[in-house]
Formats: sequence, structure tokens, C-alpha cells
Amino acid sequence: MEDPHRVFHPLSDRDRIMDLGGEEADGYILVETEAMTFFPSIDSSNPGALDFAVAMNRRYYYRGLWFSIISLNSEYLKRVSDRILAYALEHEFEMGRLYQEAFQEMRKLSPGEKLEISQLAHQTSVKKTKISLEDLIDEERLMLALSESQPIIPKPYAETALLTYLEDYFPDLEKFGTKSEDAEEDAFGAELYDEFEGWSEFSTQSYRLFVREAALGVSEAYRGYV
Repeated sequence: MEDPHRVFHPLSDRDRIMDLGGEEADGYILVETEAMTFFPSIDSSNPGALDFAVAMNRRYYYRGLWFSIISLNSEYLKRVSDRILAYALEHEFEMGRLYQEAFQEMRKLSPGEKLEISQLAHQTSVKKTKISLEDLIDEERLMLALSESQPIIPKPYAETALLTYLEDYFPDLEKFGTKSEDAEEDAFGAELYDEFEGWSEFSTQSYRLFVREAALGVSEAYRGYV
């Protein structure tokens, strides 16, 4: 995980995802990772509370084009049912649609507004896929179990690694790119890319420092038992 070039890789079962995602999946770059992401919770005012995610949906601007990417945790894909996975994909598609509609205000959204978008996407996805409460509870249990067994990386580092994947495989992925609708969106994209580039090195080095400190902490904790 410390090498951003190795965090993401192509889907192991692309046919399954395409069957469940339908035509909408065709517009996305779909990738897989052994990692889960964590970030400050938008559901809690406690600064120490964290949310974990098995999926990440991002829209990047690169070389004059927009790319929509969805990443999914490998173990989640192995263990989740088709019914729940269809809901999870629809949720990511709906999140993408809602954020696309609000892209000009995206960077100004408060945590409360982001939570509102997430809740709306959840409600719409539940209605479209007709998923049951029992299925949602099963997914929550699976996500909690995975958060204790899978590599955990901070969302900013995951975003850096995902952009690195796009840059590494651009010749193969260029066909997924779409042009901006107007000059304003193009300027926003260029600004967004510069911002990502400006933080990429810091995100990578911070994660590597975190890993070293965590490993040292574990080593020190068990020193007296060796």
C-alpha cells in the first residue's frame, strides 16, 4: 500500500460488475483494491469518529478530459451477494449524478450538505434496487468485519493513488474521458487537478510516516514479550 502505483488494479471479475451495473457502468473506469478507506465521519460531530468505505467514486480531470472512476474492495466483491452489490453500484452511480449536478458548488459543500447528498443517494438506490432492510444490515456487518481485516488507508492517499492509476494507464483509459461542457467547467477541472498534484507528495509521505510509526508502535508494544 505504500506504493501509490500498486494500490489499485483492474477488476478480477469485470463481467459480473458489468452485468449488475448495466449500461451506466460503461461510462466508468472500474478498478479494484485490497484496501478500505477511512475519513472523518460526516455522521458524527466527534472529531475522533471515523467512517470506513469499501467503495470510492471520484471524477478526475486529466489532460483536458473528465474521467469517472469507481473502486471496490477485493474482499467485499468476493463475499457480497449480487443483490447487495447491485445496490452498492447503484448508490455509487447516484452519488456521481448528484455531485455532477452540483460540481460548481462541490468544494463549498458543508459536512451537513455532503451528508444530505449521501442520504439522498442511499434512499434513491434503495427504491431502484428494492433492497431489503435485512440485506442492508448484512452489508453493514460485512463492512464492519472487513474494517478489521483489510488494509486501511486514509482517503486523501487513496485519491492520490487513484489519480496515479489514471496517469499510469492513460493510453488505455483515454476512451473513457469526456470533454467539459463549457469553459467554466474546464477551468474548474484544471484547478482541481493542480490542487490534487499539489497535495499528492504530501499525502504519500504522510501515509508512509503513519505506517512507519504504526509498525514501530507494534514493535515496541511487544518488545517485552520476545
